[in-house]
Amino acid sequence: MKLSNKQDASARRVRRRERVLKTIGVLPSLATLGNLSCGLGAIYLCLLHSQAFALKISEPQIGGPRITSLLPSFAAAAGFLLILAMCFDGIDGRLARLARKTTEFGAQLDSLADVVSFGVAPAFMVLCIAQPATFVGMSDISFPVIIYWRAEWVMAAIYVCCAALRLARFNVENEEDESAHMEFRGLPTPGAAGAVIGLVICQQGLRSEFGEVVYHILGRAMPVYVLLLGLLMVSPFRYPHMVNAVLRSRRPFWQVVTLAMGVLVGFVLQFHITLCIVTSAYALAGPFNAAMYRIRGKPQPKGADELEPAFSGPDETFEDEEEPELHEEGGESTRHSA
Repeated sequence: MKLSNKQDASARRVRRRERVLKTIGVLPSLATLGNLSCGLGAIYLCLLHSQAFALKISEPQIGGPRITSLLPSFAAAAGFLLILAMCFDGIDGRLARLARKTTEFGAQLDSLADVVSFGVAPAFMVLCIAQPATFVGMSDISFPVIIYWRAEWVMAAIYVCCAALRLARFNVENEEDESAHMEFRGLPTPGAAGAVIGLVICQQGLRSEFGEVVYHILGRAMPVYVLLLGLLMVSPFRYPHMVNAVLRSRRPFWQVVTLAMGVLVGFVLQFHITLCIVTSAYALAGPFNAAMYRIRGKPQPKGADELEPAFSGPDETFEDEEEPELHEEGGESTRHSA
């Protein structure tokens, strides 16, 4: 009798746990859809930014003076909305592993959401800022300006195409082993989008401090910067996974505390400038590290995806390898952002 009661209690605990896991299993997909919705919202805010600029009207005071200083324009609000999309993209993989719902469906859904939030939305944001009122009075625009305007569209299109290629490449090269994702080959799409967001928020914040000259110079330079970021996404340069690098790497405690305190102080004093510096530094870390290795005459360490397999034959091709298992909720690795 006692044994039967113990078995019944154990079965009830198993059923209760399965119900909880089924409930949690919905959350990863909801987080991915939240990422996608934030990307759509950012595109809509960019349209409002262009409309306000074209009609020569001041943008609304959002939430009072404190929030207005943080969100000086619709474009800055779009940037913060994309930061929220990054948060959704970062937690969906954790939720998927917690719920044990890592499937190929979730991986593909995450990549589709990332194309919109970290590919299309940042490029559209840059186009709206670089030439926000081009559709007004086209007859008054000089021929060189029209040529550069078309070049800006091409540079933004290249960025979107590179983001799609970056995500597709990750889906093919994805591995289940968590240790294989301490670093990435090519700039991750959230890292590229973060660099764009940092520059946009910085430009919008500097408008009130340095006037229209700096504002327009940064705006016209954004498409070139976006083109560079797009090329870095499909480059062979290696980039560290920031979360794994911080949590798993063996660094002295004082280094971690000093870096964290420095970034925190910078955010408090000049949030928009610090954000631009941090995101741009990460985006340019790949070619910088490669150049430093070349100057020192040392070979750059190979990543896990570039190491030769131990038992591969000389004629082994990509088609001969097994298809790597894809995880559900989280772009890179088990949806570590690609």
